[in-house]
Amino acid sequence: MSEISLQYHGTLLGAQRAVDISCPKTYQRRRPQNQPLYKLVTQNIDTFYDNYDETFLTNHGPLTRTTCKALEGFLRCGRIAFGFARAKCTDCGHESLVPFSCQLRGVCPSCQQKRAEILCRVVREEVIEPVNHRQLVFVLPRNLRRLFRNPEMLTLLCRTTVKATRQFYRAALDNQELEIGMMVLPQYFGDRLNHHLHIHALITDGAFDNEGNFYCLAMDMEHDIKILNKLWTKMVLDVLVKSKRISATHRDDRLTWKHTGFSVDGRVKVMRGDHGRLQRLVRYMARPAISFERVSYDAHTGKVLVRSAKKKVGFRPIVAEYHALEFLALLALQVPPPRTHMVRYYGYYSNAARGKRRKQDEVVETCSLQQKATPPLNLRRMRWAELLRRVFEVDPLSCPKCLGEMKLIAFITENQPTLIEKILLHLGEDDTPPKATGPPIWLQRLQAAEHNRVYAQIYDVDDSSEKENSDVMTIDYDVNWGA
Repeated sequence: MSEISLQYHGTLLGAQRAVDISCPKTYQRRRPQNQPLYKLVTQNIDTFYDNYDETFLTNHGPLTRTTCKALEGFLRCGRIAFGFARAKCTDCGHESLVPFSCQLRGVCPSCQQKRAEILCRVVREEVIEPVNHRQLVFVLPRNLRRLFRNPEMLTLLCRTTVKATRQFYRAALDNQELEIGMMVLPQYFGDRLNHHLHIHALITDGAFDNEGNFYCLAMDMEHDIKILNKLWTKMVLDVLVKSKRISATHRDDRLTWKHTGFSVDGRVKVMRGDHGRLQRLVRYMARPAISFERVSYDAHTGKVLVRSAKKKVGFRPIVAEYHALEFLALLALQVPPPRTHMVRYYGYYSNAARGKRRKQDEVVETCSLQQKATPPLNLRRMRWAELLRRVFEVDPLSCPKCLGEMKLIAFITENQPTLIEKILLHLGEDDTPPKATGPPIWLQRLQAAEHNRVYAQIYDVDDSSEKENSDVMTIDYDVNWGA
């Protein structure tokens, strides 16, 4: 049971414990099969597998088992047909089902949002010190991004970024003994879901000495950032030359360009004690590549519209239009390689440095029996109920009938299909897994059009007026994109 978690958020263990957040709403199970993103993946995944090598292998590389597992796991996430927990009200006896989540990275927006919420809590209560912080965004040239797809090269990029930033801060503060605190999150995507590897970093707006004293850095955003950008550019190019990814001649030539393609942005600042702004920033840095509300899919044409993550005048503008298979290929690129750390801590915030400080801060004293009996809260295993309350402001363990307390009484896994079927039949739930229905509608239309073109003379069909556009599928913006 350790590898299975409840839908959306957290582990099963401790899910019944009360949470100190008052919330009048009750939990309503989401139904991912009604979302356009779910329909898109369900209807096109088999066609995507069949055509991947011919269409996308050259530009995107081979389709890994990890990627296939993430795509197929997304289709199982939140579906009670693949296992669930039973919750029962202690007052009226009402029962509800809570499906399990896939817990996989890269594809599922729900599970990635869970990780972002957990990271907010970890950063605020375990990592950062009560000082000012700043967000730094490091952007690579487009033609060099593919060189860092390898996990080893990604680690080199992160370490080089930290090394350049540390050297810049020490020079600015005129003290080579100071240490910065830095959290680094690589991101593989842009707003259009395009492959756009860049580095997000949350860094102290200054540095610490060996005694823990903090020295604030007054950064000039127009002048100092340019210096940091030049330093980072040279160090990254040196790493690429040393690893034999580019030639020394190309490095020297690029350094003479007016626009090298490298850029650093540091305009976002978080003041000490502003936990709300800090949490919003961390959620943004750890956000999923795509969300349910940003995707629109037309099954008849196979066209996908992607809306921006940022709203303008309360509306998300359309930023990209893809074919279904092209969208799945871009989505597959967001799955990180196995055992790749997507959150990294360096300097004063590294795991080793924080561990040493905890040992130094320990006071030798006899703990009370009550303190010994209370286990420490593991922030990385935040309770499922608390996560739901924080994200959706709903009470998952409140009975929708009488508002009484509900308790988890059983866990039914997918290894018990007969029992699942009986329970769903008893409760009147219909959540049968989707069955293969042949090619998607847009592919059937293409095949039919090709068939009519080939046999036009036999059928005595005059399609001369449509010869120029016979293979072009236009998108109808009047259709119901949420259907």
